[in-house]
Amino acid sequence: MDTKTQVTDSLINEYHVQSRANKGPEPTALQPTKAESPEGSVNENIAVVVERVLNKDSSMLKKGTVQPVGSDKFSAWQMTCDEGGINYEQSSPNPLSYLTTGITSNLLTQLQRGIEILNLDVDSLKVEAKVFFRFHAPMSTQWAGFTDKVVANILIVSKEPAKKITELKELALRSWAAGDGLANNTDIEPELVINGQHWDNKHSMAGSVPDDVSVDNDLTLTTKTSMLKPETLEVEEAVGISPTSLLKKDIKFAVVAIAESANDTQRPYLQKIKVRAIQKNYASWELYADDSYGYDGLDKAPTSLDYLTAGTAFCLTSQLDLNFNFFQIINKSFSKHHIEDYRVEQQINYRTENFMTPKMAGYADKVITKIVIKGQVSEENANKFFNQSLQMCFAGEAFKDETEIVSTIYLNGEIQ
Repeated sequence: MDTKTQVTDSLINEYHVQSRANKGPEPTALQPTKAESPEGSVNENIAVVVERVLNKDSSMLKKGTVQPVGSDKFSAWQMTCDEGGINYEQSSPNPLSYLTTGITSNLLTQLQRGIEILNLDVDSLKVEAKVFFRFHAPMSTQWAGFTDKVVANILIVSKEPAKKITELKELALRSWAAGDGLANNTDIEPELVINGQHWDNKHSMAGSVPDDVSVDNDLTLTTKTSMLKPETLEVEEAVGISPTSLLKKDIKFAVVAIAESANDTQRPYLQKIKVRAIQKNYASWELYADDSYGYDGLDKAPTSLDYLTAGTAFCLTSQLDLNFNFFQIINKSFSKHHIEDYRVEQQINYRTENFMTPKMAGYADKVITKIVIKGQVSEENANKFFNQSLQMCFAGEAFKDETEIVSTIYLNGEIQ
């Protein structure tokens, strides 16, 4: 029996949008590996496991647990993820909002580090980013997802000379691990795993997200917020995705994020991010990221690379959700030998060389992805399901291929 048919009005679990987890991800097919950090480097491998949350109102609700592998300095975090529907506003940020949060926050972190390295006096700092996505040939076997472009604008108020600010920009962009992963071809190792023994104690469970507000240690980690108003980016009318629009050759939409310091003296790299997918029934969210490496005290939020890693795995899971329904329509034999359950297990390896020096450089070296499925499904249909889902994943395409990145710096309101 398909586990989705087990959803009733009596939902079993209630989840926060974000919460500190008691333990890290528990993969079944992935074998997480801890990064080695030679002297002068700060390297981390981040693992995430994403599972479905069965809900009669949202067919794409899911939860993930993310944490750097083998780290006792960073908490494990559980996040929920949701898409908006025709008559349903998302209960949690969607995958590409998490992805864009990671992209934007990670650049802000590198700017903050650069300011410290170069000993600059900066009055205010903000990053505004817009990421452009495209579905090609939806509802066909050519259905594919693309990340077409990233615009990441840097806004600085400072009395420092323009030459120094340009030096800061160059340092930040060079050390931006998220940017490296998108701008260059990244090594990706995907694998399909069918009917492992772990399904005896791992399966999707019914649940809901009753509240957009998540609080941890008196910090409001997540909440829906007012419409974003970036200074340097246009926010268009929200795109609606309907059965009619799915007949188009291409569906284009964007996600916008604004990241700035949370001005926390204990955790100076704690950031506040506002993000929204510019789609109908997709909310504006306020989230936090904490990249305060090396500082004492408990981390207050997921790191920027936690968001990037989780967003990538969430994106792939959303494509599995879509294909779960799509293949029932186009392939009659698929419905007879159907997939009952699935999950995504992933690790992304990040590297920062010459940490906290003027030569600092950041890299995303490898993406390891396991799609784990359960069901009486033929190998042929399982591989179709696997390959089509990979083909549709915006985040996977962003890492696999070279994505255009444009970054403009505004010093005291003037383009440099």
